[in-house]
Amino acid sequence: LEFRRVLFRSLINDGDCVQWGIGAIPYAVMTALGEKNDLGIHSGIFDDAGMDLVRSGVATGKFKSVDPGLAIAASFFGRPQFYDWLEEEPSLAIRPYSYTHSPTVVANIDNFISINSAVQIDLTGQVNAEMVGSRQLSGTGGSVDFMRGASASRGGKSIIAMNASAAGGKHSRIVGKLAEGITTTALRTDIDYVVTEHGIARLKYLPLEARREALIEIAAPSFRDMLREQASGNT
Repeated sequence: LEFRRVLFRSLINDGDCVQWGIGAIPYAVMTALGEKNDLGIHSGIFDDAGMDLVRSGVATGKFKSVDPGLAIAASFFGRPQFYDWLEEEPSLAIRPYSYTHSPTVVANIDNFISINSAVQIDLTGQVNAEMVGSRQLSGTGGSVDFMRGASASRGGKSIIAMNASAAGGKHSRIVGKLAEGITTTALRTDIDYVVTEHGIARLKYLPLEARREALIEIAAPSFRDMLREQASGNT
């Protein structure tokens, strides 16, 4: 976790505007940003991590090119004391999902950083963020909206944050290809940065062969040979 925090500190700069999705990893990333300055917030959700950034003076929204000085979100959830604070905090503004998730609105926010998680990513860059095996755990949410908005933002970045493996290291989350019946939440053309505990892969603009190698390099070491064999068509 600490290594991942270091990686994200290198991708998120002072004055950037951040969005984060639901899940332990996006939450952990947000809690690691206490050393940053003047971050902005424009997100579908706002939680305890966002509260801590606003209360500590880290998230001021000072440099936001849209809604300066305001933290924008559509939904809010946290501990009981979160709601007491929320009621009195003047820098927060509730907007409808049609506004917070609008790729057009997001694209007009300079240096927009979208942080979302995934269940799996295949070696072309396709993302499954909804299913484990045949079980659907969630819907698409707004991750693709924010990815596309961030891609069009001046200085923007879209980040997929995920563990390299699951079930105590038994299964790789980076796979040769998504299995039959698994939904594709995000297209390979929507993916920019992918981060695991083993490093950062930037997939944007890479041809397929280079994408495969970049993703294998951030896979869990015990699965890399298997993934190379799958990539070469030997299995």
